[in-house]
Amino acid sequence: MGEASFDAIVIGSGLGGLTAAALLAKAGRKVCVIERNHSLGGAASAFKQGALTIEPSLHQTADPRDPREPKHAILNEIGLLDEIEWIAVSPFFSVRGGPVGDTFDLPVGFDTAREAMARRFPQSRRGIDRLFALMETLHAGVADLSRSRAERSVGKLLRGTLALRSLIGDWRASLDDVLARTLGGDEAAKLCLAGNLSYYADDPRRMWWPYFALAQGGYLSAGGVFIKGGSRVLSMKLAKIVIKAGGSVLLGREAVGIDLDAAGRPAFVRHADPKAGKTIERVGAKSVFANCAPDILTSLLDEPFRGALARAYGGRDLSTSLFTAHFGINAPPAKFGLDRYGTMVLPEWMKSLRDTAESAGLFASDPDGRLPSYGIANYSAIDSGLSDGGPALLSVVGLDRLSNWAALSPQHEKDRRERWLDAFQSALDRDYPGVGAAVTERTFLNARSMRNFLNTPDGAVYGFAPVPPRRGIWAGIPRSPRTPIPGLYLASSFSGSGGFTGAMMAGAEAVRIAMELALRHS
Repeated sequence: MGEASFDAIVIGSGLGGLTAAALLAKAGRKVCVIERNHSLGGAASAFKQGALTIEPSLHQTADPRDPREPKHAILNEIGLLDEIEWIAVSPFFSVRGGPVGDTFDLPVGFDTAREAMARRFPQSRRGIDRLFALMETLHAGVADLSRSRAERSVGKLLRGTLALRSLIGDWRASLDDVLARTLGGDEAAKLCLAGNLSYYADDPRRMWWPYFALAQGGYLSAGGVFIKGGSRVLSMKLAKIVIKAGGSVLLGREAVGIDLDAAGRPAFVRHADPKAGKTIERVGAKSVFANCAPDILTSLLDEPFRGALARAYGGRDLSTSLFTAHFGINAPPAKFGLDRYGTMVLPEWMKSLRDTAESAGLFASDPDGRLPSYGIANYSAIDSGLSDGGPALLSVVGLDRLSNWAALSPQHEKDRRERWLDAFQSALDRDYPGVGAAVTERTFLNARSMRNFLNTPDGAVYGFAPVPPRRGIWAGIPRSPRTPIPGLYLASSFSGSGGFTGAMMAGAEAVRIAMELALRHS
C-alpha cells in the first residue's frame, strides 16, 4: 500500500473541487486531487460524439469581469480572470411559444430589460417596475456585503445591510409568491422573465425567491458569457495551477475511504482504480475537501462519523435533473433561421409558469406529440471554439427525472431515447424548416446519464433544490461547506448553490473557512 503526504486532499475534480484546489495551491499548500474519471472537470468538461465536440453543461455564466459578480474575486485571486477568453452572449435569453407567442428577447442590463418587458406588457408596467426594483436592490446589497468582506469596507457593509432590509419580508417567499404579487395573472410576462426556470428548478412554487433573484440578477447586471473552447478550458487551467505548485492530480482513481486520527480529524484518504479496485493506495493529509454529494462522502466514513454527517445533510430535497439532446448540423443554423444563441421554447399546452413542473414527467413514456418546455443552445451563434471545422452543435436542454427511466431495460431505454430524439428533431424542423435534414449526428443524455457521469443521487445537477428555507432570516443560509468532522469540508454544489458560480463559490468558501480555522488554532 503506497503512501504520500499532502497538506490537503480534494476528492473530485468538478469546479468546486478544482477551485478549492487552486486556491489552496496559490496559498502555498501542497494539494492532491483524486478523480474517479479519466478526465477533469465533472460537468465542466467536454466529450466527443463522432465528429461532435459536446459541451455537456455550460451554456452561459454571469460575466466574471464584472467586479460585483462572485466569480470575479475568486478568479482574480487565482490569477485566471484575464487568462480565459470570455465570449459575450446577448441577449440574456429569448423565449417564444405558449402564452408568450412571438419571440421575446430579454436583454442584458436591469434598466434595458425592465423597459423591454414594459414595452411588451404595458398592462403590467407597475408590477414590472416593482419586480425589477426588488431584484436590483437584492443584487446590489449582496454584492456590497461580499465586497465589504474582501475589501474590509465599512461603507459597503452598511450600504449592503441597509439594501437587504427588504429581504426580511421575502426571506421564505417562493418565486411564484413574488411573481403573483407583482405580475398577478400575466403569465406571459412571468414566462418572459423566468422562461429559463428549468436551469434552476422545476417548479416556481418550490423555487426560493432570493436564490432566483440573485442568479437572474447576476446575468442581468453583468451579462452572460461562454468560455471559448468550453468549460474544459477553465478546468484544465485550474488543474495546471495545482500541478505547477507541486501538487498532484490523480485521474482514474476513486476515493474508497477516509481514515481519521485519534482526534477525529482526517489522516488518510484511501483510493483505488474504480474498475479494477484491487490495489488500494493511501495519501495523507491534514484536511480533506470533498467535491461530491454528501451521500458519497458519508459512505467513505466509519461510524459514528458517518451518522453525524448523514444527520447534517439528510432530509434535504434534491435539485432537478436534466436531459440534453445534441444535434450535429452540416450547415450554418442561421441558414434555417436559427440566429439566436439561447432560446427557450414553450409548448402550446403550457398556459402558465407553474406548468413548468409538468415537463419533467413527460419522459416517463414515449413522445405522444406533447413536448416539454426546453432550451436551445446554438453554439454557432457565438465564437464558441467547439466546432473544430466539424458539424455545428445544437443542444436541446430541459427537465428530467431518474424515475422516468429507472424501470426500463437497457434496450427499452435506448429505444425511448431514439424516439425522443426523433420528436425533438421533428420539432426543430417544424420551427426552422430544413434543419432536420441537415442533422448528421445526434445523441440523447437523460437523468440516468447525469447520475452515472456526475455520481450524484438521482442525477441531481445543482446539488440540493433551492427551496424556501423552513426557518427565518435569523438562521442564515441553511447550508455550509463545514461538516461535523473537523478538517473535512464539502466543496460542492451541495454545500452552496448550483451552476458554475455556485460551485466555484462553494469551493472558495470551503477554503476560506478552513484557512480561518487554521489561523485560529495556530
